[in-house]
Amino acid sequence: MSKGKKRTLAVVGILLLLALTVGICYIIFTKNTAEADLLYEDNATMGIMPGIDIEQRQAELQELLDRSMIAFSINTSPVFLNGTSEGNLLIENPGHNAKLLRINILIDDTEEEVYATKFLKPGTYIESAKLDKVLEKGSYNATAYFSAYDEETGEYIGQTGAQIVINVQN
Repeated sequence: MSKGKKRTLAVVGILLLLALTVGICYIIFTKNTAEADLLYEDNATMGIMPGIDIEQRQAELQELLDRSMIAFSINTSPVFLNGTSEGNLLIENPGHNAKLLRINILIDDTEEEVYATKFLKPGTYIESAKLDKVLEKGSYNATAYFSAYDEETGEYIGQTGAQIVINVQN
């Protein structure tokens, strides 16, 4: 190897080492200064405030959690004898849900709605039902969308979905 190539490699190596050193120093010093910027209250006491009922606090937090979660149950592979028969959808709005549910089932490929419910009260279920659209024999990947509404006001809360496969036998 010629002297020129050796010198170039040495310069490149030194520059890479210098860049690495600068990068490491930057990370170390910015991390320490970020932690130093956190100023904690000297007058704060660790623990739970006196007079607070821990069980009541937990119940309030559980109520908030329950409100934000949507519980449901559905058969992920319902079977229909033919396109006009009832199938075993097994849709349930569990009693502990405390929300009204509306369910819409859409075929994934076409986004075509093949089934829709009215409101289901908590503690109710649909064991079997006919689809709103006649499907030919085959298997269909679909999504069951569960829209949740406040039980008292009817206000929309949110939506979740479940992947299902609809099987039409004949």
